[in-house]
Amino acid sequence: MLALTLTSLLVFVALGVPVSFGIGLSGLIGIYFGSNVPGFVVVQQMVRGMNSFPLMAAPMFILAGAILGEAGLSDRILRFCRALFSWAKGGMGMVCVLANMIFAGISGSGAATMCAVGTLTVPGLVKAGYSRSFIASLIAGSGSLGPIIPPSVNMIIYGSLTGFSVGKLFIGGLIPGIIIGLGLMIMCNIYAVKHGIDSGGGALMLEELWDSFKAAFFALIAPLIIVGGVVTGIFTATESGIIACLYGFFCGIFIYRTVKLQQIYNIMKQAAESSGMLLMIMGISSIYSYIFAKEKMGEIINNLLLSISTDPTTIVVIIICIMLIIGCFMETIAAMVVILPIVYPIIISLGIDPLMFGVLFSISTVVGGLTPPVGLYLFLSMDIAKAPFHEAVRYVGVVTGIVLFVMLLGLFFPAIITYVPGILM
Repeated sequence: MLALTLTSLLVFVALGVPVSFGIGLSGLIGIYFGSNVPGFVVVQQMVRGMNSFPLMAAPMFILAGAILGEAGLSDRILRFCRALFSWAKGGMGMVCVLANMIFAGISGSGAATMCAVGTLTVPGLVKAGYSRSFIASLIAGSGSLGPIIPPSVNMIIYGSLTGFSVGKLFIGGLIPGIIIGLGLMIMCNIYAVKHGIDSGGGALMLEELWDSFKAAFFALIAPLIIVGGVVTGIFTATESGIIACLYGFFCGIFIYRTVKLQQIYNIMKQAAESSGMLLMIMGISSIYSYIFAKEKMGEIINNLLLSISTDPTTIVVIIICIMLIIGCFMETIAAMVVILPIVYPIIISLGIDPLMFGVLFSISTVVGGLTPPVGLYLFLSMDIAKAPFHEAVRYVGVVTGIVLFVMLLGLFFPAIITYVPGILM
């Protein structure tokens, strides 16, 4: 069954079939022709893959991102970031990074963050002298902070698959996300100095900073409300998605008055399309989890890894490297659903901290989104920045290097990930 399933998947990928459909069809072929298991098991596993209470938070955060984007919060966030950094060398690039970081703390999705903020920053970056190749890489890197800075859809999926606390994962990703953001800001400064561009606009204007802060206040406190409620135990991570939606509607309709009642249908439709894609991938990929369990792949891989090394750090490095490679060829969420149920029991059996591993595993999905041939963040940023592929990949290596460096920091200095959750939760 397993051999037939994997062979079918390779054929479908070679034919250019979308990965999610390729996984579903190959799983169906493997079960139907390679075993005596009834075909209805395929549908059963798809439903089971989507039937998760923690997973309910993911569509809610997608909806919250759509509401807050439509409400114009991204414009107010961008104005505040400009007032804070536009005076600095490389300030316009730093504005792009910080605005993406703040919006990532609302939407939980890299793609939503890039669409809401990236499109607004491109004209300013071009005017400041940045090349479109650098802009594409910068938008891809800063937008990819969505799955790292809390709340994170990827961490919600990790929690739904493993049963681990989503709230702890949220807080655990905070410091690594900030470090990656700082690394991207340093990259902007070095680029500006090297090319003699974006020299800044003089001194920091405190009056403009205060005015922009007041205008963006309700947008800026949204991440604090969402994450703070989880940390204090006022609501769960799943419930925080609903709170984010209600807060977004409240801001858009009553405070900023930028969302009209007739717009709600389009907002719901947009969020439903994105959520449908996510849940379809989760359901279809669960077929592979069933096949792997049936074929005892977990036991086989466990024995293989332990034959290589029994050192927990080495095992984590091997698993992350496998995830990095697979993430280059498979949609990251599908890769998580397929791989995580196999490797998580190994992690627990070796006594590895599931919080540290969960954050590193979630960060590893970002690398897959930055690198071709799949590279969702890369190709989306190419479209936003209007940069051809051969130019867009020029600086992706630097961005990927920053992410990998932070992963190594988290691996060898786990306190970067575990310290804050240990205090707050």
